[in-house]
Amino acid sequence: MKQFGRRWKLDISNDQETLSIEQLRVAFEIDKTINEKPNPAKIQVWNLNRDHINQLLSQDYKKVALSVGYGELRQIYAGDITKTRIQREGLDFVLTLECSDGHQAYTQSRAKTTLKAGATDKQIVEELQKTMPKVQTGAIDIPNQRKLPRGRVLNGNSRDILTKIARNNKADWSIQDGSLIFLPKDKVLSDDAVLISQDTGMINAPEQTDEGLELTCLLNPALQIGGLVKVESIIEYFNGEYKIVKLAHSGDGIGGDWHSKLTVVGGKFQKVEKPKKSDKKDRKK
Repeated sequence: MKQFGRRWKLDISNDQETLSIEQLRVAFEIDKTINEKPNPAKIQVWNLNRDHINQLLSQDYKKVALSVGYGELRQIYAGDITKTRIQREGLDFVLTLECSDGHQAYTQSRAKTTLKAGATDKQIVEELQKTMPKVQTGAIDIPNQRKLPRGRVLNGNSRDILTKIARNNKADWSIQDGSLIFLPKDKVLSDDAVLISQDTGMINAPEQTDEGLELTCLLNPALQIGGLVKVESIIEYFNGEYKIVKLAHSGDGIGGDWHSKLTVVGGKFQKVEKPKKSDKKDRKK
């Protein structure tokens, strides 16, 4: 299937303002995984004006968000800018942004609080998220209902404590596009399965690897880490539903293919429950 009407929008921001880029050439390489390590991205912009180049080189802008689509835009990456460099290619100036999703939260967040007896893993995760002030709440499913038998001091890197709780719950945690995700290995996101077939843009046949089934397709912004895909291949053996554990997007605004490459694992999965409206109201109070 051909996907026409490519669009992209790159937002570069700080706490005061946002610079939106839609007309200039933009190229991107994005890698995401279901584990806790920050997701890296390399985003390049051609011929940005000199004032904005200087602001970026001076680290005046800290955040980046990239949305792409075919007619309708959908965000495929959000993260922290960790390094900026400029180079000249002929008459063009190319600005390269090296980015890391949840970089500050992962590297700098520390917990220092006292938990009361009876605290659950869910409550501990909520306390840990408070140490990550700019991280939003994503899909969080914590099956273990155990309670602390006595009070406990929580002191250490938030990422290390989250990893221990995830291990106890047979789950993975990560920051995806600025949101905290905590997903048991037998659960998937609540969205509908994304169909991957020749008719929807699958390229070549699926390939079995040590990490799972590897698929390549035309870039699909609906694909998400922890999401469900339905594979329909010419090789019927591979047909079925899978969970996305690795995802890479790549493309260039001036031409060439926009691709998504994903690694998926099979199994019997349940969808996480969407938050109830009453829960959302309670959190706002």
